[in-house]
Amino acid sequence: MRKKLILLTITLLFLANCQEINKKPVIHLKPLNIVRLEQVIQDAENLYNNSEIGNNEGQYSAENRILLREAIRKARLSTNSTSKRQYEATAQLSDDCMRFESTVISQRNGLTDQYATKETRYLYENLKRIAPDEMLFGMHDATGYGVGWEGDDKRSDVKDVCGSLPALFSWDMYTIFKGNKKKCVSFRDRILDAHNQGGITSICWHQYDPVQTEFSSQSIKYKPIPQMLPGGKYHEYYKTKLKNIALFVKTLRGESGESVPIIFRPYHEQNGNWFWWGKTYRMEQEFIEFWQFTVEYLRDSLGVHNFIYAFSPDGNQYEQKADYLIDYPGDDFVDILGMDYYFGSGDAQDIDRFKQRVVHIVEYAEERNKVAAITEVGDRKGWNTSQLLIEKWFTHCLLNPVKNDKTSRKIVYASVWRNESEQHHFAPYPGHSSVPDFIEFYNDSFTVFLDNLDNMFINNPTNR
Repeated sequence: MRKKLILLTITLLFLANCQEINKKPVIHLKPLNIVRLEQVIQDAENLYNNSEIGNNEGQYSAENRILLREAIRKARLSTNSTSKRQYEATAQLSDDCMRFESTVISQRNGLTDQYATKETRYLYENLKRIAPDEMLFGMHDATGYGVGWEGDDKRSDVKDVCGSLPALFSWDMYTIFKGNKKKCVSFRDRILDAHNQGGITSICWHQYDPVQTEFSSQSIKYKPIPQMLPGGKYHEYYKTKLKNIALFVKTLRGESGESVPIIFRPYHEQNGNWFWWGKTYRMEQEFIEFWQFTVEYLRDSLGVHNFIYAFSPDGNQYEQKADYLIDYPGDDFVDILGMDYYFGSGDAQDIDRFKQRVVHIVEYAEERNKVAAITEVGDRKGWNTSQLLIEKWFTHCLLNPVKNDKTSRKIVYASVWRNESEQHHFAPYPGHSSVPDFIEFYNDSFTVFLDNLDNMFINNPTNR
């Protein structure tokens, strides 16, 4: 009898586990539902009108421009059709526009994507020109909400403090899968507003696992990546998520109809254990294959040509320089060698550790003709806080170590995390004790904010 009870218990536990793993994956929102066909047609018209025919840098062939004109004409036939047909026409025209952009005549392309759009190529080349004279300042979710306020997509804590927005705006692809329609519209509007002001766009992805448990590893009881690779149970589901990303980013177009160049930073801090793509939830080769498939599927199968791919391990999770390259997907799949680094104390040892890691990524980037960046950085004094508590963190921990070292100053940008509340913020807000230090950081000739950022999306920008 006892053996039967044990067997029954094991069987029930097995079935319960299978039920959890076999939950039907759900994608909550088709991102293109937030964009009207009329808007996509207008963007395509702008792209057509602002493109030049010729054989010189930045121009397009007459044949390809005619194809774009025909694609716009076909889309117009669907403006009074059913919502389903309009959705299909929106997707098709968005795809046609990026396909047209991928035919640009240009010698400016050190990217992993040989068909990158014109503005994406120019952004990458201009990022390389920034160092070693300057460093761009970035922030995650810089607009839309801050400490003690929300709902104003034009407002920013950083601008309230220093009078300027950041040069680089970080966002999270999480929103198009987990946000409601209103949040998705706001998300898209904020990206476009930042871009149209000249800001640089970077997008990370706190992705939920296939059974929609969480993006952190705490509640994950299985290893998602092996099952999301080709042949795995959730491979088709993963492809569907990537298709939704492709549909969304192809509708992100600036005032001239151009695709918004995006620094895409998936699977960050993969050398830690707090995300389900972390080091204990898969083998190194599985991560590499996963990254490579992601790039190839987006770039080669879905025709996404406005991505600059950033690799960003956690700088506190390794000791030797060579360890940075653990999980590295290869030069053909990475454009930016980045690093996330959070300070635990801000003392001399902490700063030296940070400087050492910065030197590592700069040296590797130079060897590979890539861009080096501090993709996420902040003050987490004691490791149990998310507040600016280290005295003069911006100047003593971030600015001086980078600026005053001939190797470190080749870092192109440094981006802090978001401001949510008094208990969770990584940039100053009006009245905070760090404001004077941040103003000094802002006023330094080495830092670049939006108000003194050159046009990063054209060939050969104005030299300062």
